[in-house]
Amino acid sequence: MARWDELAPSALQHVAECWLGSIEEALAENDIGLATTLLKPDGYWRDLLTFKWEFTTAHGADEIRAMLSGAVQHSLPRSFRVEGTPYVSMLGNIAQTLDFFFTFETEIALGRGHVRLIRDEGTSGRSVAYTVLTTMNELKDFPESVGRTRLRDFPECTLAASASEAVDPDVIIVGAGQAGLMLGARLRQLDVKTLIVERGAKVGETWRKRYRTLKLHNDIAMNHFPYLPFPENWPTYLPKDKVADWLEFYAHAMDLDVWTSTIFEDAKFDPVERVWTVNLTLANGATRMLKTRHIVSAMGVAGLPRIPQIPGLDGFRGTLLHSSQPFDDIDVEGKKVVVVGAGTSAHDIAQNFCTRGGDVTMIQRSSITVLSLEPGAQRVYQLYRDNDGVRPINDTDMTGAAIPFPLLAKLHQPLSRSIQEQDRELLDGLRKVGFLLDNGEDDSGFYMKLVRYHAGYYLNVGASDLIVDGKIKVRSGLGVARLTATRVILDDGTALDADIVVLATGYQSLQEQVRKLFGSELADKVGPIWGLDEGGEMRNMYAPTAQENFYVLGGGFPTARFYSKFTALYIKADLMGLVLHDPEKIGLESSAAQGEPRVVALDPHWAYSS
Repeated sequence: MARWDELAPSALQHVAECWLGSIEEALAENDIGLATTLLKPDGYWRDLLTFKWEFTTAHGADEIRAMLSGAVQHSLPRSFRVEGTPYVSMLGNIAQTLDFFFTFETEIALGRGHVRLIRDEGTSGRSVAYTVLTTMNELKDFPESVGRTRLRDFPECTLAASASEAVDPDVIIVGAGQAGLMLGARLRQLDVKTLIVERGAKVGETWRKRYRTLKLHNDIAMNHFPYLPFPENWPTYLPKDKVADWLEFYAHAMDLDVWTSTIFEDAKFDPVERVWTVNLTLANGATRMLKTRHIVSAMGVAGLPRIPQIPGLDGFRGTLLHSSQPFDDIDVEGKKVVVVGAGTSAHDIAQNFCTRGGDVTMIQRSSITVLSLEPGAQRVYQLYRDNDGVRPINDTDMTGAAIPFPLLAKLHQPLSRSIQEQDRELLDGLRKVGFLLDNGEDDSGFYMKLVRYHAGYYLNVGASDLIVDGKIKVRSGLGVARLTATRVILDDGTALDADIVVLATGYQSLQEQVRKLFGSELADKVGPIWGLDEGGEMRNMYAPTAQENFYVLGGGFPTARFYSKFTALYIKADLMGLVLHDPEKIGLESSAAQGEPRVVALDPHWAYSS
């Protein structure tokens, strides 16, 4: 049986077209059993908004059969066509694959997908799909105003010009970080009136306030923005001020309506009218009430700072701060510094204070995953480096998204072990000084920790070397029992003198941030945010949530770039009446039964003072 790379391009094209034709014919005839046999018995089919108004991953014949049965009843996909030229690839160490993109359509949308074919393990040698991705790419009646469908004239801004007289928007996005701006740009191309409210005085201010040495730890090749990639001469790892400037520039270039120095105070939702009432405090102190159909919480993935209840915290006489607070201007020369925590922020702060003359000790309660920035971490993102300047970044995003998260964890096990072997000298050095290491709960390394928890790892940009050399001291396997006026007392009774204590103790879940802004009723209804659900999809990120007309956005640049497209398409479809809502599913009840929708008052400010 010939390998894929032993076949001529014309033969590969024929294989792809035959498989695609077979799946279309099976779906058209409602022969779901036949359609299922065209996939590997333990294969995956991931769908983003095409078959149902949600993100779904089906794994194995039974789940795929159930998903396809619903798809045929909901909106029969048809007109399957291979897009471009099929190409041979490798799916980790699992198999050689024949990969290709394809297009299709439903009643209301044009779709785009990706397939990975492998040879059947049986004697037939036939082609079966290991992974299939189907996505909504465009609403037929409401295409984006880009390329050949671009607008003839430049539209006027209607929301930002006069806050006191602004018209009600269709969407309010809370937060002008990368996720909020990317979604705003996509909605604008769909002619959706969108207002972005940002509490900072300028777009990008959150980045500008971070410590001076902060840089992105992933390659610029994977961090481009929709419609406007970074300049080709920019460095591989962007410094934080460059990111801040780009965010501000992007908002102007995309003609986004952003109100800065604006506080989102409270909101209430009318389930009958399906409209939010939102109260804002403007830069001049005036209040403004707006009506909007949809609200998006796009305030990052960090959430609210987690402050541990350590006895004696209030009695400490030195400098006490959380890792979320500015620390560049703190005088550390010759000072005793205790950093409580061992995640990325803890490492960055320990390195910063150590190189500025501080005597730093890190308190590590539990193990974390450490790997080199180069080449270790970049091997995880190799797909983007390999395709930078070769393929459109949307193709690279699609190729990556076509690997569902459960399969991604499986692929990262041998990859992460290989990276550990490559980093052996660094890791052995850390173990010698007592630093606690792991490789993830299922040996899948740092990336799956990011997906599941957004915590528990460090990409070495220098702090690990300082730990190995003894310049940053570590007390591992211990927690903090209490603080005195001048000391940190550990669980084993030992005491550390401290002039400065940094609580690098992470952040509360995004659900708690939603609770603070919108109240417990809504937060409980939405449920946990971030991490993977039982179906293998991110929980309540970018997709519609259990709270009607409410969405949560966050994560890194690649996540925001790819998934914001589907949030925008869903919102546009809903505004145009294309989404049919099930009253029982969304919990729709009359206002008489519910009483008036509750207004949630909030304090948007957070501060911790020692």
